[in-house]
Amino acid sequence: MCSCTTPLVSLDFDTSHPSNSVSVIIPVYNGARFIAETLKSILAQTAPPAEVIVVNDGSTDNTVSVVEEFGDSVTLISTPNGGECAARNTGASRAKGNWLAFCDADDLWLPTKLEKQLRLANEIPEIHCVITDYAEIANGVVANRSHFSWAPKNFWLPEQHAAGFIVREPITGKLTTFQPGISSTPLVKRDFYLKVGGFDAQETQWAPDTCFHFRCLSVVPFGVVPEVLMHYRRHPGALSADGLKQLRDAVVVWNHIIANYPQAQPYRAELLQGLVAMRKEIKENARYRRRQKLKRLLGLR
Repeated sequence: MCSCTTPLVSLDFDTSHPSNSVSVIIPVYNGARFIAETLKSILAQTAPPAEVIVVNDGSTDNTVSVVEEFGDSVTLISTPNGGECAARNTGASRAKGNWLAFCDADDLWLPTKLEKQLRLANEIPEIHCVITDYAEIANGVVANRSHFSWAPKNFWLPEQHAAGFIVREPITGKLTTFQPGISSTPLVKRDFYLKVGGFDAQETQWAPDTCFHFRCLSVVPFGVVPEVLMHYRRHPGALSADGLKQLRDAVVVWNHIIANYPQAQPYRAELLQGLVAMRKEIKENARYRRRQKLKRLLGLR
């Protein structure tokens, strides 16, 4: 059994109050290599989650035995392989917390992630979602630049508060130019999750979390903690390892969103303009890959 313990800290809000209860949901498929480290980072939160739910999505490796080492600190659910969105929805259907937090099985949370998100949620009770900044990590090395540092100028108009900032002006039309959310950062009210229908398990095989984050961030106000509180792991086995494929998948899913989501319709022209830039980037990336392949064939460096 894992001997992980949560650090004892003094917080200025009551983490035991039902309004601050957090259910953490982790979908995993053949994630034995990294999931123990992920779970340790979640169980080490200064504001401990009320429950941690791991949904084993039909793994064929030893994922289950690794998770079972954590004993009663983790609830393990096993399902046939149905994809990460379906696994998240399964976990959420069992969750009891007022807030839901999702984490991929290879990502890492910094110790104060939930604390700082809950602090902002307590400061501004009207918000339904709190996201944070994050940085990529590869082979134990954290990138010099965080994700938010790539945001276009004036992407959002922050209303500053002690624990972060609030976005009250819609950013819906800008979401094809920059996507601030990623699976392992948001804290989302369970009631809101149920209202929007959770993850679109049928239509998001190309970019599994984009539709859900679009719906979360199309509703204002939402909260932002502009601090790196998650490390997004890059490794050869990750779904995001192939950047060109990721871009092509993004175009497919954004076409789906623009065609089918009511929230997108008032911003259709802006969203389509962002897709133009995305397709240009795909062409440039594909051209670069062809040049590199030709150089290798010719024995050039």
